[in-house]
Amino acid sequence: MKNILLLTDFSKNALNAIQYAMHFFASETCTFHIMYVHKIGSFTSDDLMRSPKESIYESITKEPKEKLNKLIDDLKEEFNNSKHTFDSIIDFDTFIDAVKQASKNKAIDYIVMGTNGATGAKEVLLGSNTVNVIRKVNCKTIIVPEGYTFKPIQEILLPLDPDDTIKGNVYTDLLEFIETYQLHLHVLRVNPNSENQENLLNDKSNLSIIDCKYHVVNDVPIDFAVSSYLQTHAIDFMVLFIQKEGFLEHLFSKSNTRIKVSKINKPILILHA
Repeated sequence: MKNILLLTDFSKNALNAIQYAMHFFASETCTFHIMYVHKIGSFTSDDLMRSPKESIYESITKEPKEKLNKLIDDLKEEFNNSKHTFDSIIDFDTFIDAVKQASKNKAIDYIVMGTNGATGAKEVLLGSNTVNVIRKVNCKTIIVPEGYTFKPIQEILLPLDPDDTIKGNVYTDLLEFIETYQLHLHVLRVNPNSENQENLLNDKSNLSIIDCKYHVVNDVPIDFAVSSYLQTHAIDFMVLFIQKEGFLEHLFSKSNTRIKVSKINKPILILHA
């Protein structure tokens, strides 16, 4: 059985990511832990005085608890999946500490969340909560773009920059993901400056155990190579290997060796090296 952590702020974007998870894990036995993190300091004296018979905790959690229960009831009715059970979590910690604690206590296999970037912002895909989860929580995470409608996945793309290597736990996690969901892998090795040719030999050796499409592109910025590949191939899903150090640079740097995630309109699985 899988434990899936779904993060919500009750926004349309968060609901879309939750619905994506319902479809994605439809054939698997799962417990979905739907968590709302109440911002510290966001409650007022009105909350505390709402009812003299209620404890402070009951007063503050009453509204989000009702919303979570309503959300769970709606999901049960809409998807009616006997393999799925639900649990609700309300936390008053800082957002990242709450996610870390839930991931550990509930033995979470995957975190699923939407991108909480500003609506209409052309260059902002990931909001601060999403960025911080990827940076600071060592758990497999699926990021669902705003407004993305679920489609069954078959073809997945793994882009590799000169610093990425196909080995260790991220490769093991990738192989498990491919086998579980019967996927076909595309690997795009991009060498923006025709460097690190040794990577190509290592790639071919490590990838020899699976059937995949392997492409090498030289002397092209990696974000352009990825964007072009997505336009010319039927890719349903992307995988990124993330190093803890330099994460923001990996996603947002203007360097030719970095991927501009703001241009990717596919769901992304984050695997931590």
